[in-house]
Amino acid sequence: MSDYLTSTELAALVDCRPNQRAAMIKWLDQNHWRYVVDRNGLPKVARAYRDMKLGVSTDKKTSRYDASPNLQAFN
Repeated sequence: MSDYLTSTELAALVDCRPNQRAAMIKWLDQNHWRYVVDRNGLPKVARAYRDMKLGVSTDKKTSRYDASPNLQAFN
């Protein structure tokens, strides 16, 4: 499996056809998603980035906040 979404997966995410590159780029720009454009003009979005943006990542390192409170701050 590739590290990047396929054109079909990206099209399903943005609700367009897999060959509508301009519609994909417009949606990605409007929703402030990071992407790169390949030599064919297709935007590429990393699977890990998609998971992080949609809140389905199970990686503890992507969390902005610690799981427990900092009790040393009250000393």
